[in-house]
Amino acid sequence: MSLPVQIPLMKPVVPYFLLAATMLLLALLPGSWQATLYFDHLGIDKGQYWRLITGHLLHSNYWHLLMNSAGLAMVMLLHGRYFSYGQLALQWLLCGLAISAGLYFFSIDIQIYVGLSGLLHSMLILGAIKDIQLNMTTGWLLLLGIIGKVSWEQWQGPDAELAQLINANVAIDAHLYGVISGLLFCLARWCVCRVKTAQAR
Repeated sequence: MSLPVQIPLMKPVVPYFLLAATMLLLALLPGSWQATLYFDHLGIDKGQYWRLITGHLLHSNYWHLLMNSAGLAMVMLLHGRYFSYGQLALQWLLCGLAISAGLYFFSIDIQIYVGLSGLLHSMLILGAIKDIQLNMTTGWLLLLGIIGKVSWEQWQGPDAELAQLINANVAIDAHLYGVISGLLFCLARWCVCRVKTAQAR
């Protein structure tokens, strides 16, 4: 008996599981070891540039880790089938660096930052844009919803109850830079495609 609807296999899920496993392993490290990996403004000033990436992989407590892991699972289920391993690695690396650059240059009041939430916003933007390219109405709904959420955060400020739960201030600027970096990545990709198309003519 055949199923009436064939469910497409999602690809690739491996990078998402590797990312989640890395975050879990880092959460198990002693606090003193984790401190060497935080996004730390002063540390970066001293040339500890790995913090620009590793800060996204650490979390303030297990609630913080659990929520971001759930967010990562949602991104995987929504858009995991769209991108190859190489595309995901490039997106995560460049958007992660862009978010950290935004925090470093424009949010100097944030001296220490940890968490995947900024990068999750980038992932959602990239997936929403892909949905739109495939003429899916849900892409527009997701894109506008994320932009509306981040705009509300910038206007109203961070959620105090969430800050208490994760035992840290909610870095809403990281969410903003995540959205911006996702949009800029899509714009850059579109420009590259236009150039390649023009050269092929």
